[in-house]
Amino acid sequence: MDEKKEQKAGKGDIGDLSLDDFDTVLSVDEVAHQAEKLAAEAPSRQRLSELVGKEPLLTIEGLRAGYGKMQILHEFDLQVGVEQSLCIIGPNGAGKTTLFKTILNQLPPLSGELMLGASLHIGYFAQAHEDLDPERSLVQEIVRHKRMAISAARSYLAQYLFRGEDVFKPVSVLSGGERGRLALAKLALSNANLLLLDEPTNHLDIPAQEVLQNVMADFDGTVILVSHDRYLIDALGTQIWEINKDESRLEIFKGTYSEYRAFQESQENSEGVGEGTRSQSAAAFQGERAAKNRALADERRRQARVVEVEARVAKLEVQLAEISAQLALPPTDPAEILRLSDDYVEIQNELEALIAEWEQLLS
Repeated sequence: MDEKKEQKAGKGDIGDLSLDDFDTVLSVDEVAHQAEKLAAEAPSRQRLSELVGKEPLLTIEGLRAGYGKMQILHEFDLQVGVEQSLCIIGPNGAGKTTLFKTILNQLPPLSGELMLGASLHIGYFAQAHEDLDPERSLVQEIVRHKRMAISAARSYLAQYLFRGEDVFKPVSVLSGGERGRLALAKLALSNANLLLLDEPTNHLDIPAQEVLQNVMADFDGTVILVSHDRYLIDALGTQIWEINKDESRLEIFKGTYSEYRAFQESQENSEGVGEGTRSQSAAAFQGERAAKNRALADERRRQARVVEVEARVAKLEVQLAEISAQLALPPTDPAEILRLSDDYVEIQNELEALIAEWEQLLS
C-alpha cells in the first residue's frame, strides 16, 4: 500500500473507533508528537538505572515459601539488582511458580520478608494474556493501553509482525502465538521495570518466540524468567537460580546457563579439589560472563539502533517526496506554502543527521 493510500486508510481507521477509545481527543500537534515519540522510544521506557539508581529492586530476607503449612523453599536471602536477567530452573513441582506468586504478593510467605523497591513497577506476562479483550481489535487494544495515534499504533504493531489489515482483526480470532505477540506488545508498553515471565514460550509459534527473545534482549529493566526452554534461558540469562527440589533450596549462579552447566561439570570433575580452588574457578567463570554479556549487550543495542534509524530514514524520505510533490503544484495559500517549506527543511535536517549516525553505526 503506498503512503497516500495508507494515510487515507488511517483516516478511516480513526473513524472506526469511538471517542471512548481515547482518554481525550488528540490535537493535530499531539498526533504528530505521539508518532515521533513512538518512533524514538519504540516502546517508551525509562532506563531502570535512571529510575531507581542503585537501589535493589527486590530484597528477600529469611523467606520461606509454600502453601499453607507445606514448605516449598527453605529460608533464603537474596537481592535483585537493576538490568539483570534471572532464570529460574528446576524440575516440575520444585517451587518455581510458588516463588513467582510470592513475589507478586499472590501468595503470602510462610515467614521472612520480601521488600520491593520504591519505584518498582512489575509487568506479568500471564496477566497481559488474561487482560486481552476478545471483542476489541488489535489496534484498539494498543490505543486503549497507551494513548497514541492510530498510525503510530499500526507502526508499533508491525514490530510484532502484525501488518496491513491484520491490525483490525478482533482478538477473538487470534491464534495462541498471535495472542502471545499481542500480549508482549502491550507488556512492552507498560513501562514496567521488572518483568515476570512464567513459561512464556508455551503455546507460542516460532515467530512469536523470536519476537519474545528480541523484546527481552532489548529490555532495559530486570527480567525474572521461569522456563524449560534451555535455548531461551541461555540466550537471556545473566543469573541462574536453580531450585533443588529434594532439599527445598535455591542455588544462585552468576552467569549464563552454558557457563552454569560447564561449572557444574568442572565441580563434578574436581571433587577432591579444595574449596579455595573452586571459588577461584567460580570467580573466573563470572568474570568472563560479565565481559561477554557487556559486549553482547552493546552489539544488540547497536543493531537495534541501526534498524530504528533505517526505518526512520525510509519514513522521512517518503515525507520529503510528498512535500516536494505538493510544492511542485503549490497551494494558493502563502501560509500553507511557508508551512510546507519549513517542514521540508526540518525533515531534511533530521534526515542528514540520521544518515550521519547510520554511517557511524556501520563503521
